[in-house]
Amino acid sequence: MPASGQTAERNSHLKAVGFLIGGISSFQIGATVAKGLFPLFGPTGMVGLRVGLAALILLAIWRPTRSGITVQSLKLLLPYGASMAVMNFCFYVALTRLPLGIVVALEFTGPLTLALAGSRRWLDLCWALFVVLGLYLLLRPETMAAGTMHSFDLFGVAAALLSGCGWIVYILTGTRIGRMFDAGHATTLGMTTAGVLLLPWLIPVIPTAIMHPWQGGMAISVAVLSSAVPYILDMLAMRRLSPRDLGILLSMEPMLGAISGLILLHEALSVARWIGVLCIVIASAGNVLTRQKAIAH
Repeated sequence: MPASGQTAERNSHLKAVGFLIGGISSFQIGATVAKGLFPLFGPTGMVGLRVGLAALILLAIWRPTRSGITVQSLKLLLPYGASMAVMNFCFYVALTRLPLGIVVALEFTGPLTLALAGSRRWLDLCWALFVVLGLYLLLRPETMAAGTMHSFDLFGVAAALLSGCGWIVYILTGTRIGRMFDAGHATTLGMTTAGVLLLPWLIPVIPTAIMHPWQGGMAISVAVLSSAVPYILDMLAMRRLSPRDLGILLSMEPMLGAISGLILLHEALSVARWIGVLCIVIASAGNVLTRQKAIAH
């Protein structure tokens, strides 16, 4: 390949990496903004606003029609949209009880478990052990300065793990929905379905958003930062990056979540819990790297 072609390819790759990291960072920033709005809207009201507004934004951009929607696609669309609703709902509920970095790490064990499930390679056992070690370090009780033991809220842990289960359903149904519709229309239909399912939590907070226009505007920014922008940037990245590169970069999400929580929300983690987050990252990145190497051979 000519040098100019190699330079163009390298620049395109670097742009794609920037797009993906930007998308992940945008989501984390949106989560920190959303957490600041919890006192007014509550976590359930905030998730209703975020998903509902994101659905309206995507509908305005993609404008899907009824053409191409079949009975078969509807059977997938409901669990696909429901998984998006569960992911967002449980994620925000967990944020009220746990630091952002811990919530992201616990949620990330969902797709990571899916990636490791059914494998017979001994290396995958190694990555599974990293996941177990990471969970142990994240969830174990710790001694505070006064000598008392402190452990995480079990309800928050359950909510974060349930969000991870929703992520599994999202992956399984989303890959099939993606074969029936283009990415934009599939996401719009899924987000709209999630928005309809979350209407019972959206409708009660609409008057509050109207009476507090500044906070209502911030809720719109959450919808943009946590849904519209990450989706667009992810699409730009996926056109240029290989599955291997995507997997490695997405593996950094728990660490970026912990860093975002530290910088933006002042949520400090102990050394042990930082190591726990790192174990989840290592397990995910190691799984991607060794799996791709096995496929290549």
